[in-house]
Amino acid sequence: MKRLQAILPAAMGLFTLFWLGDKIGYQIRTDLDEGTSVIDLMNRFWLDLYHPFHLSTNHTDLLCGIAAMGVGLLIWAYKYTARLNLRSGEEHGSAHWGAPKDIKPFIDPVESHNIRFTATERLSIDTRRTLRNLNALLLGSSGSGKTRYYVKPNLLSVDMNWTVTDPKGELKRDTEHAMRDRGYQVNTLDLIHLDRSDQFNPMRYIDSKEPQSAILRLTDNLVTNATGDRKTGDSFWQDAEKALLCALIAWTYYTENNPTLNQVTDTLDRMGASEQDEDKEYIIDALFAETQTEIHRMCEHPDDYDEETQSMLDGLAFACAQYNTFLKGAGETKKSIIITTGVHLAPLQVREVRRILDGDDIRLETLDQGKRIIYLELPDTNATFSFIASVFYQCLFETLVRKADAKPDGVLDRDVHCMLDEFANIGKIPNFVRLIATIRSRRISCSIILQTVSQGKSLYRDDWETIAGNCDSQLFLGGNEPSTTKYISDRLGDQTIDVIETSETKGLNGSWTRSTRKNARKLLTPDELGRIPTNRCIYLLRGIPPFLSGKLCHL
Repeated sequence: MKRLQAILPAAMGLFTLFWLGDKIGYQIRTDLDEGTSVIDLMNRFWLDLYHPFHLSTNHTDLLCGIAAMGVGLLIWAYKYTARLNLRSGEEHGSAHWGAPKDIKPFIDPVESHNIRFTATERLSIDTRRTLRNLNALLLGSSGSGKTRYYVKPNLLSVDMNWTVTDPKGELKRDTEHAMRDRGYQVNTLDLIHLDRSDQFNPMRYIDSKEPQSAILRLTDNLVTNATGDRKTGDSFWQDAEKALLCALIAWTYYTENNPTLNQVTDTLDRMGASEQDEDKEYIIDALFAETQTEIHRMCEHPDDYDEETQSMLDGLAFACAQYNTFLKGAGETKKSIIITTGVHLAPLQVREVRRILDGDDIRLETLDQGKRIIYLELPDTNATFSFIASVFYQCLFETLVRKADAKPDGVLDRDVHCMLDEFANIGKIPNFVRLIATIRSRRISCSIILQTVSQGKSLYRDDWETIAGNCDSQLFLGGNEPSTTKYISDRLGDQTIDVIETSETKGLNGSWTRSTRKNARKLLTPDELGRIPTNRCIYLLRGIPPFLSGKLCHL
């Protein structure tokens, strides 16, 4: 059909040219045969056009019609080959600032159904209508107002459920009362004032359908974030720690009715290794050895074990496999692994931390039910407990994704948004690169809040571009850090400007000339971004021009 629609106008045009050529040829030929003068021909060649249905079949007239078509085809061919792809005023770029009409289609008429970015720009939380995700990347130096001009106004106005990273605890102090007045249930994982914190048990959120995979992810998170950055040569010790810790977590999960990380650290305290007698067996070694004997017995006589016991022993086989990896080291090596693991998990031995980990009243699986907000308070002067924050967000994302996937429509009951303030201080969240690309469809979203782009790159390295690319909204609140201003400048793009050049030659025969040309220029250069007024910010939404607007006022 499309091909026919393209051919039909061309065929009609060619026929029209043939018709004109045939009729004009007929009129001129008959007039010449009758002896009409050339001057009279100029006034008569079109007369046969008054008879549109008359078509001459004389070979001369037919040739005139064909010639007319040929001339038409030659003109078309010339224009086609000589045509120019002109975008006047956009020769070097088409970047320009957005206007109210650009953002209007993305704003919900109900004010509480919009995430607010600037004094004039908002984004509806209905992602199916806007076809934009709610993930946001916020960049702003210290003091630029990331909390004041973005986090607080949205907490106090948008109808969503929240988890909020709260450096120093100021955010909870300023908003808790208002959130309770709005009907929100408030929970707090307080890693600043440990005695005020609600309880949080990571092992409660291990997926009962795929526990071994979940245990591996939890172990990797604990070791990676508790040990911090390591040199490549230290990977052996980190891998050895993972094997040991994975074995202890799996052992605890399958043998305890209400497993906690406290039981894991207690088991680690009961371990030992001898440099002089490598065959010496400690109490934990004996427990694993007895378990392996029982596993072999079950494999030989499976009918002697009920289904529940078989399931437990299958899980313990995984724990034993990890423990056997640890046992392959020499006595001195095993002792070093035990000591190193104990040192890195030392924060879990703090009395108030043990109280926090001993139960769970945060109930992450109910975060989408009713109105709820969870504050995660982190100290901004040290990173002692940052790995607990990373474990918290791992449990949060895995639990909510699992819950959404179990629902018939595949989404949570309410939108859940994570305000990841001081994102670099949380630690590396496992599988975050994949999560941020997929959680949108489940009504989960994040605001990644950083001081500089380099913070994100140092934490996630090559994956950082993927994370930033999955944030449809980006907000720059000000700063001078070179990598950040360059990143925003590149995102704003190039515009085409007119450059006026003048030259003057002085003297007896002096001259003066003036010329204009087109040139490319950044919408804002990096140095100009560093000088934007403190009450202004830049908002970028995928697919429309950027906005230079006033910062959002704190309610």
